[in-house]
Amino acid sequence: MNRNGAWAGTADLAALEKVTPPAAVVFDCDGTLMDTEPCADAARRALFARRGHLYDAAARDCLVGLSVAQGGKVMARLFGHSASQLAEELAHELLAQVAHGAQPMPGATDLLRQLTDRVPIAVASNGPRVLLDKSLARGGLSRWLPITVSADDVASPKPHPACYLAACTALGVEPASALAVEDSPVGARAAHAAGMTVLGVGGLTRGPYVHADVPGLDDPALGRWLAGW
Repeated sequence: MNRNGAWAGTADLAALEKVTPPAAVVFDCDGTLMDTEPCADAARRALFARRGHLYDAAARDCLVGLSVAQGGKVMARLFGHSASQLAEELAHELLAQVAHGAQPMPGATDLLRQLTDRVPIAVASNGPRVLLDKSLARGGLSRWLPITVSADDVASPKPHPACYLAACTALGVEPASALAVEDSPVGARAAHAAGMTVLGVGGLTRGPYVHADVPGLDDPALGRWLAGW
């Protein structure tokens, strides 16, 4: 990690450089296109504090990448309260935080601008519809993303592949020909299960479900790879 909390590793795109460029790209939203993780941390911290619990690194690791409903279930096991009530409270806190604090991840705007003239692009998010729409609008990214799939649009959230499969269907491409861009192990697992090639962003996604990785969307190596499409 660097002093700002970002992974300071080196891009590894060797696997992608050897294959045909993807027919479409499907992005995760939270933590990938939009810097909403500080918003999520603030929302979870508020819920934990109201119930006399410390929101520490261990608690964060249990919740990162999960849908709001899944987060409610995890917190219910920790607190002993209603999972649906906790999920509703978390959604309310998240929406308030995102509305005032979410910003695009470094490089996200330029990357979408480059890709929109080259391949179809979409978003597959584990967030609820209202939060996804608010976040993309807040970041000014909606103009490039007419196709979005939220956790509300599928029967099962990530790590189930449903949202990625739905996005590929909407784009009219086979999952095997599409690239997924993810920042969390939960999301990488979902994209891998859908049969997609997975590009991990940051240090959390390195592992068996990721084919290549970059420190961030603004990494020069990613720009050079895109230039060759």
